[in-house]
Amino acid sequence: MKILNALALLIVVENQNAVSFSDSLQTEKQEINSVRVGLVCAAAAGFIAAGHIQNYDAWWKGNRNGFRFVFGKKDDGEKYRNADKFGHNYYSFLVSDVIGNSFVWSGIEKSKAFFYGGTIACLFQFYVEVEDGTRPDLGFSIGDAIADVTGSYFPLAQNEYPFLKNFTWKYSIIDAGNVKKGLHKTMIDDYESQYFWLSAKVPQMIFGSQNFFSKFFNLAIGYSVKGIHYNQKSESEVYLALDYDFEAIPLEGSFARSIFHVLNYFHFPSPMIRVTPKFVSYGLRW
Repeated sequence: MKILNALALLIVVENQNAVSFSDSLQTEKQEINSVRVGLVCAAAAGFIAAGHIQNYDAWWKGNRNGFRFVFGKKDDGEKYRNADKFGHNYYSFLVSDVIGNSFVWSGIEKSKAFFYGGTIACLFQFYVEVEDGTRPDLGFSIGDAIADVTGSYFPLAQNEYPFLKNFTWKYSIIDAGNVKKGLHKTMIDDYESQYFWLSAKVPQMIFGSQNFFSKFFNLAIGYSVKGIHYNQKSESEVYLALDYDFEAIPLEGSFARSIFHVLNYFHFPSPMIRVTPKFVSYGLRW
């Protein structure tokens, strides 16, 4: 994954929405507020600038060469076991959802708002891929681009097809120690420290939403990779974990609903098992 999405900036955008964010999620039509639209556009521009600076510092310094595409074995697949694809999908989803909901808060109709959010996220990620395409050790990754598209437009698909709201992408970090070793500048650049989750409302789909527990608890499948440094053979890790839907907490108020929405971007410590490469059970783990 060659992208740093400024998570702190995204949370700030959500908190800007806290005054009436939850209300906007429930309102299909309202007057467009040009001031709010301007704030959202300014925040998105700030994110794009921060993303460019981080990518330049982490990946783009040095010489350029002729533009090239990479796919399959020439892509990051063998070394990173496609963890970068999960990363591109998650970060595109995160940026798209934040910007889309922010446009809804601004009074833009939901379908248009999430289309705009998805398009902005996708165009930025494609810009990153084009820059990668001119670097001799990178290249424009077809696999990354596909993941960018699926992640960017997933919030729009959720809005158009409500069944998809039973699923969401989440993220967690466990320090693998590679930053201290000088292998990466931040853990967000280190695949071994990152875990990507697909959380599903399985209990609610089976037992219904009559009680709090079937609404609050989800099941999640997680993915990470280990052994990508020191010429080791990398291995995929697959997890099955209990997960939480914070938006099921029956606490009203626009600020609280906004915080719960932000919390649902992340996977928090829970009982889980590692399925591969070797079975391990955990009491609580990120």
